[in-house]
This record gives sequence, structure tokens and C-alpha cells, in this order.
Amino acid sequence: MRSTGGASGRDVPLPFELVPVAAAPPAKRSPVPVPEDATQVHRLVGAHLTSRGLPPGSDLVINPRRPRRGEVAVVRSGGRTRVGIFDLERGRAVLRSDRGIRWLPPDAVYVGVAALVSPTLDGMPTG
Repeated sequence: MRSTGGASGRDVPLPFELVPVAAAPPAKRSPVPVPEDATQVHRLVGAHLTSRGLPPGSDLVINPRRPRRGEVAVVRSGGRTRVGIFDLERGRAVLRSDRGIRWLPPDAVYVGVAALVSPTLDGMPTG
């Protein structure tokens, strides 16, 4: 509750003057430096996506976003990096490949989606 009365006769002024402290100007934050070439590249090792036209040795340029159904996804799961076609089966995330279906655990980390694929060069070893 606020008092509505004026200063009381018993109020004694302080023996010194309080100087208001000027607030320090806010520190300028420099923008976070963005690396110029921060693209991630993943090279396919196995023949898991040959039916999709991705032979072993193809380089995938990764777009760091969560995959949608039917996209080539790169996922880190169980200490390994796995590549496959992202899909849902019975409400759970799966990676489909030429060798079957791999169920993804709930703690899987989605690295990204293949944005660009460079095919292997003729005569180069693919294994």
C-alpha cells in the first residue's frame, strides 16, 4: 500500500549526494562468423543405393536439415553413419536401401539430406 502523505518532519537528508551511475552501453556483439565452405560431403561406401542410381564411391553433398519421406537421408545411429531413403513404417522412422529396412532408434541424429550427388569417375576404384 502506498503512503499518500508528504515527507515526514523526522526524515533526515543523507549527508552526501548520490550521483546516478551512468549505465554502461550495451556491449556490441559481432555476428557469428559463418565459414565460407562449410559443406559436408559423404562418400557412399556400400552398394546400398545402386537401384537409385547411386553406385559406391558417389559423393553426397549434405544439406543440414531434417529429411522428408522419400529423400536420401544421412543419419548417425549407433556410432555409425548410415545412408538410405527416409520413410515411416508403422509410425517409426526407417531407412530403406537395396539391402532392406533399418529401423532408426529414437536417439538417432539426422545429419542431413543429400542435396547434390557427384557420380563416380570411370576407371576409379569404388570400394
